[in-house]
Order: sequence, then C-alpha cells, then structure tokens
Amino acid sequence: MKPAVNAVILAGGLSRRMGTDKAGMLHPVSGKPLLSHQLAHIADLPLNGVFVSAREEQELPAFSTNIMRINDTGEHGPLGGIAAALHHAPSHHLLVIPVDLPLLTADVLFRMIACIPSLDCGIVAKSPQSLEPLVAIFPPQALPAMATAIQLRNLSVKALIQGPLQAMMESVEFADPTPFRNWNSPADI
Repeated sequence: MKPAVNAVILAGGLSRRMGTDKAGMLHPVSGKPLLSHQLAHIADLPLNGVFVSAREEQELPAFSTNIMRINDTGEHGPLGGIAAALHHAPSHHLLVIPVDLPLLTADVLFRMIACIPSLDCGIVAKSPQSLEPLVAIFPPQALPAMATAIQLRNLSVKALIQGPLQAMMESVEFADPTPFRNWNSPADI
C-alpha cells in the first residue's frame, strides 16, 4: 500500500544573494513567477494536498484557494517550513519542493513518489554531486526528530537525514544533475 502524499513548496527564504524574492521572480522560459511555475509542475502529481511555506509578511503570487499557505517565521530555515507542513497533516508523507529549483521536473517527482518503499520510510534524491535534502519525501514519523532538531537549533536538513532520520530515509539516484541546480544569485540564472 502506498502512503498518502502531500507537497510543500518552500518559498520563505530571504533571498539575500538574489536581491529579490525568488517566489515572485519570473521563470525565463514559462514567463510565470517561480512559485506558479513550481505549482504547475506538481499539478498532475498524485497528491492529497499542497502547501506553500512562506514568511508571514511575504507577498506571494496568487495561487489556487485549495492550496494552503503556511506562515513560517523564517528563523528555522527550510527545516521550519518542512516541519510546519508535516504538522498540518501528520498522517501523510510530505514531498518537499524548493521554489528556487526551476529546472526540477515532474518526472523526477513522479519517480520519487513511486519509489516510496513503505508507510514508515521516506525518500531523498541523490544527484551525481550529493544528497539533495530539499528534494525529499518525509514520512510522518520524521516530525519528532525535526522538532528536536529545531529545538536544539540543528537546522541542517541534510544532517538530519544523515543522522536521526537515516534509518527511515532511502535515496533515489538521478544521473542528471540539471533538475537540482538552484538559483541563489543572479549569476545562476
């Protein structure tokens, strides 16, 4: 039996190096804001629900009313947004998608969902360079370890996957690194 899966798009970063909010940046090919671009990518995935994690004061491009916005303080980085989304639907697995991976494809995400090994395990993408901790599917059982890491201010998602969550996370290898290239600065575009 495959678990029910929700998705969260992490859009709450401060974008200091980019100099502008990434969620509203226009994708050079689709012409849509990056948030809208990512939402379009996941429209056909077998998901129960979709969340967008953003800072409370952050203005976002418009999105469907059936997508839930989760306000995040931003002080706990991506881990805070992931934990908040898992907290909102604690009986579902959670697919994590960063807003600043505009070359991520639906095919990559379909494959990840198909590779979930069991109800109590998750998946993390592995590119030729390394683990991609922000392209992952976390099981609900990961939430207590996330809460502890946040409390201890150990905010590295990669360290969490390689440490306390190691027994419940399996990796899926991808030969092409392109989908995992993020846009952190104008030079990355």
